Amino acid sequence: MKKFLKIALAVILILVGLQVIGMVVMYFAHRIKPHTVLSIRISGDIPEQPPQDGLRDFLVGPSITVTDIVEGLDRARTDPRISGVIVRVGESTMNMAKIQEIRDRLREVNHAGKFTVGYLEFATNRSYYLASACQTVTLLPKSVFYIHGMMASSTFFRGGLDKLGVYPDFYHIGDYKNATNVLTEKKYTPAHREATEALLKDWYQEYLQGVAESRRLAPADVEASVAKGPLTSDQALAAKLVDRLGYWDEVLEWAKRKNAGEENRLKLRDYLDRTQPVAHTKLAVIYAVGDILPGQSGQTPWGDEVMGSDTVAEQFRRAREDDDVKAVILRVDSPGGAAFASEIIRREEELTAREKPVVVSMSDVAASGGYWIAMSANRIIAEPGTITGSIGVLTGKFNLLGLYQKLGLSKDLVTTTENSTLEYAFQNFTPAQKELIQQNMRDTYNAFLEGVAQGRRMKVADVDKIAQGRVWTGERARQLGLVDELGGLHTAIARARALAKIPSDETVSLMYLPHRRSWLEKLADLAGGAQVLGGTLSPRAWLAQLEALARQPVWVLLPGVPQVQ
Repeated sequence: MKKFLKIALAVILILVGLQVIGMVVMYFAHRIKPHTVLSIRISGDIPEQPPQDGLRDFLVGPSITVTDIVEGLDRARTDPRISGVIVRVGESTMNMAKIQEIRDRLREVNHAGKFTVGYLEFATNRSYYLASACQTVTLLPKSVFYIHGMMASSTFFRGGLDKLGVYPDFYHIGDYKNATNVLTEKKYTPAHREATEALLKDWYQEYLQGVAESRRLAPADVEASVAKGPLTSDQALAAKLVDRLGYWDEVLEWAKRKNAGEENRLKLRDYLDRTQPVAHTKLAVIYAVGDILPGQSGQTPWGDEVMGSDTVAEQFRRAREDDDVKAVILRVDSPGGAAFASEIIRREEELTAREKPVVVSMSDVAASGGYWIAMSANRIIAEPGTITGSIGVLTGKFNLLGLYQKLGLSKDLVTTTENSTLEYAFQNFTPAQKELIQQNMRDTYNAFLEGVAQGRRMKVADVDKIAQGRVWTGERARQLGLVDELGGLHTAIARARALAKIPSDETVSLMYLPHRRSWLEKLADLAGGAQVLGGTLSPRAWLAQLEALARQPVWVLLPGVPQVQ
């Protein structure tokens, strides 16, 4: 018996020792040394929210999101162990607002007295705009500074549809509600052109002003250089648009000298993992990304994000019922979708706002249905370049009869009522049907106006004047009262803390919803025949969502925002 007790005691001591050794190893493995440089690479697909693909995370590691970059820079700003930041910038999927949010964080790091360097191998409008926020910008020698202004273009399909014998029978409310113009027209209408030109002009001025401020140049001088572009590396240096010409190894050597001769560098993902704050008080950040449809969130078979009303509504309920969550931030990056699905989300937002503050943080796009789900929040915050507004509605269908006739096919039908053919894809809407759907559209549009008026404390008539389906930049929207103030996620966090009366010195943790699902959870979904598999909607679920959208009499979709280069 004594021998058994000695063996058991020895085993316990060994296990405790191993645990202590493990804790020591983990401490030193996760310790951040003084004079460490944070290294961030920004290129390719930078998603707004973590992709719900647990297997991919398991095989190649978690994707870096916009939120990761912003959060990492904000932590580095106040971290005494971080002396500077290197940002290697390539071409990315981000548009104006996301880039502005990262630029704001980089400028805050600069103001904190830490060095920042942006490295470009090939400069484009996007990549240079982001890198220009750094104190020092280095460009690859003998490269191309491919900056030459902005152009907006749209592809119109009406001519092709006519050749196919397909008639687009679509209607809208709002002179600027032009989402279907690319189907019904062959070129810009006056309203479509007016909105596009205004949007492009605002973006271009924000671009010039941002570069000028960061580079300490006059906006007119920046514009003159851009007008001469593309430039060579030497010309960009001479125009003071970059500070140095060099290669990556030379950038690292330069950073070493700035870093007291130390070579300590830490990648963004490792830094985030080692600095995750732990606090009892939480702020919930709910992602609202993609086209708004009924059902579950996920990705289309070709990788586009879908915001499922069931999923987002569930996250609001979860945050509302969690006593540790003191406020909710809805992070919106959506062009809209089905009106009824948007209303489901808005209702949960309204219910939550009755119990705890709700602040909306708008990313690249928060328009039409994307604005619908924001309008009942306590506060709305957008970047200057955010596309927002588009308060208007539309609906319609394609008449495929002409195509069938070209193919030698014919259709026949039997009905019980005149409106049985509302969704029938082989005839236009009848006059009675047209009157019916236009009444539905007017009802939805009026509900949209009233919701905005109530949420923004405006008169319905005043909302109608700035609605009409028109998109605005965040700066214009702020001037019109559709947005409260300009800023990014951290501005929203600050406002949420203030509304929730959380002391400024109290640490809070961010609870991101929906949470990132593990690969084991994905395997369980697969075994159970779930609607969302590996982050991608199953074909049956995706078709069901499309059918629901097609059956919806009114859509709240973003007007046709052109491709901007």
